[in-house]
Formats: sequence, C-alpha cells, structure tokens
Amino acid sequence: MRKKKTIDVTGVPLTPSWHGRKCLGNGENPDYDCLCDECNYYLYCFPEFNWQIKKSRFKRRLKKLFKK
Repeated sequence: MRKKKTIDVTGVPLTPSWHGRKCLGNGENPDYDCLCDECNYYLYCFPEFNWQIKKSRFKRRLKKLFKK
C-alpha cells in the first residue's frame, strides 16, 4: 500500500496507516478531533477489507433479487 498523506479542511494532516495508528485525526490525540468519518482514505486503514469480495457478493444478491 502506498502511503498517502492529505490535509483535512481543518488543517490536520491525515495519514492512513494500520487501523489509523499514525494518523493525527484518529481520535486518540488530545489536540485534534476524530476525523475518520470525513476521511476519503478511511478504508486504507483497514487492509483486511477486500473490495473484490464485497463486489462479488453484491452482484450475486442483485442477480437473486432480479431473477425471473
């Protein structure tokens, strides 16, 4: 995973890392609020989330739903 670093609108640098440990906006730093809900890179902090599995499950559900 390539490390991405972005600046939030409040000026806090956001750094996706394993479960957000290196990010200043992870809610554990007293100087900053938790910014995870606003972060565009939130899922990079959770590499166990597999998009391919989610996509295939979603496609199967759609097929079952619209099956004639």
